[in-house]
Amino acid sequence: MEANVERIYRSGVPKSRVRGADILLDVLRSEGTRYIFGNPGTTELPLIDALVCVRDIRYVWGLQEATAVAMADGYAQASGKTAFVNLHTAGGLGHGMGAIMNAKIARVPMVVTAGQQDLRHFLADPLLAADLVGMAAPIAKWSFEPNSLDDLPLILRRAFQNSMSPPRGPVFLSLPMNILDESGSPPMLSASRVERASIGSGIPDLASELLEFRPGRIVIVAGNDIAETGVDESIARVARLLGAPVYGSSWPSVNNFASVNPFWRGSLPTTAKGISEILGKYDCMLGLGGKTLLAIVYTARDPIPENITFYHISEDGNDLCHNDAPRLGIVGNVKATLEALAEELEREISPDSVKMNLDIAREAKEAQEKSLRQKAEIADRDPHIPPIVAVREIVRALADGTLLVDEAPCANQFTQPMHRTTAAKQNFHNRGGALGWGMPASVGVSLAHDKAPVLCLVGDGSALYSPQALWSAVHEETPVVFVVLNNAEYGILKEFMLNQPQYNAQKNGFLAMDISHPEVDFQSLARSLGVAAQKVTSKTEISGSVEAALASGKPQLIEIPVAKTRS
Repeated sequence: MEANVERIYRSGVPKSRVRGADILLDVLRSEGTRYIFGNPGTTELPLIDALVCVRDIRYVWGLQEATAVAMADGYAQASGKTAFVNLHTAGGLGHGMGAIMNAKIARVPMVVTAGQQDLRHFLADPLLAADLVGMAAPIAKWSFEPNSLDDLPLILRRAFQNSMSPPRGPVFLSLPMNILDESGSPPMLSASRVERASIGSGIPDLASELLEFRPGRIVIVAGNDIAETGVDESIARVARLLGAPVYGSSWPSVNNFASVNPFWRGSLPTTAKGISEILGKYDCMLGLGGKTLLAIVYTARDPIPENITFYHISEDGNDLCHNDAPRLGIVGNVKATLEALAEELEREISPDSVKMNLDIAREAKEAQEKSLRQKAEIADRDPHIPPIVAVREIVRALADGTLLVDEAPCANQFTQPMHRTTAAKQNFHNRGGALGWGMPASVGVSLAHDKAPVLCLVGDGSALYSPQALWSAVHEETPVVFVVLNNAEYGILKEFMLNQPQYNAQKNGFLAMDISHPEVDFQSLARSLGVAAQKVTSKTEISGSVEAALASGKPQLIEIPVAKTRS
């Protein structure tokens, strides 16, 4: 029996009097859980009551379940730990489903629980009863409901291990109210330590084949789900040896490579055609991690050109040969496997060659940054504030490595290349696509960094999905600065429709695209939830306003009206 459960038993409470909710908290404690993200209802009251006497696990209140899940998502991605979520029965699980889907797509480790009705009268169809396991099954790696208190410790251990096993992702547990209220002495299992840094075989063959390509003819594509391994330095080491530029996934959830590194070229485009055009410049691609080449709309083109030789490393064997057949696929921890690959390459590549690769990369990086600056200068001529100009002014206020959460669809094509990251896991995005993630995720990111300042860049449409996060930021005292880029429209959807010549919108305008009549007063909305707010309408005032807000150490909201989509 583990020590922290013994602590409860020694406290003067007989073993038979230990409640299920107390056992749950002790398992969480042993797994290193610091926070429970949730929104309580009747079926969660045994857990809430147990938390009243606890000081080492904090309940992070979301007011609405999607907000609670997204806060947990941000926390898990930033901390690298499994987040624990507690929702309210079927209704709460329903509210959180879109956010759980985001976590599944981004491969975020998370144990999602929901309170279930008392099983002793389940056959009577009581209010709030539902098949929670069946509801969660399509979006969870594994879902389960215990039948007795004796099941509880084992399924909790299984849930934590399952969530962290490749591919990582959310698991679901339905927790009947009577089991959390019941007292007993179920068999306990100690927390397990699992080492997952296995090195894939085939490294000598991979090194030998990569050396057949000249420097500059290989491209590295770093997938979405490898940042958790702390792999950025390993990627940089291999990139220097091969003279290989590094691209990120087309739909990243977090940066896994420092943008200040001279080999970084940004994330791939979001269409198969755009991806193919970039990869077509190279003879060889080394893919890292899973699902690196995601597209949102159909184009009659394979993202990987026929003329390119493809190699793939992933810790999840299901990623290999999933959509494309690599010449060689290796299953193993990406960081450990890259380190072994680098050692093989260093035996054959001279220091002079590495220096030349670095010089060439720096020149290419400078040219790329110059081109982006010129685009912003041209956009400056617009009397309004184009998104590229807003982002340029915002990032001017940020120190290198400032944590940034981005859910501003009109601007993220500029945010990623302009935000200067110095390591992995400093720039976070919504990979899943279900809006409302950004504002609550930024609260979770701040909590993961002991309440460090976070800049949350969000579109007006996205902000309207989860304004409850403003209240949570104040309640948790997380110094998040929410910057709302307000174009009062669904600009991305308009852009898509304008690029479809057969669409009626070309001549007859748009339906359900303009957020007007009435316009949203974001300053009043923020203030009603306890957050100081201001509107900045001058380009020259953006940087100063952002800098002052970050320095305040408190949650603040800055609204910036940006230029609308052409119509």
